[in-house]
Amino acid sequence: MFLAGVIPGPNEPPLDCINPYLTPLLDELLELWDPGVYYSRTHCHRQGRRVRVALVALVCDLPAARKTAGFASYTHKIFCSMCHCHKDREGFVGEAPCRWKRRTNEEVREDASEFARASNIHEREALFKANGVRWSELSRLPYFDLARFVVPDAMHNLFLGLIQTHCTTILGI
Repeated sequence: MFLAGVIPGPNEPPLDCINPYLTPLLDELLELWDPGVYYSRTHCHRQGRRVRVALVALVCDLPAARKTAGFASYTHKIFCSMCHCHKDREGFVGEAPCRWKRRTNEEVREDASEFARASNIHEREALFKANGVRWSELSRLPYFDLARFVVPDAMHNLFLGLIQTHCTTILGI
């Protein structure tokens, strides 16, 4: 487990402040993934062993998770980072969970890349409004699934009762 950082309150940092802090960490993670680290000798492997390190989950409160992973805020029209819930349709109220359309890593990466390739701020704003995704440094990790590796934090969702509100108000369960 690795704590990459804590951003003290009471205010959130602006959107353009997250990626510059992630860049050095991602540079290290990319090197730790490929080629990895070779240990010349360990207790179990006297001839040495190559180890690869991977970031397998992003755990933080909802606003920080959305900013870090490049997703829109929970107040955006496309408010869910895992599926295609839309505020104008009131989420998936009345629809069976097996029919919910999930986001895929490929489509999130394509949206993020398109955002990064946009030539000006107006084009980026239009893309973000349309799909709720912007570029994140996490997109540089070839193994990181942007649609699945951003996990809800237990404190806010369970202990503060947000999961109940989410299920009843947004999902209509």
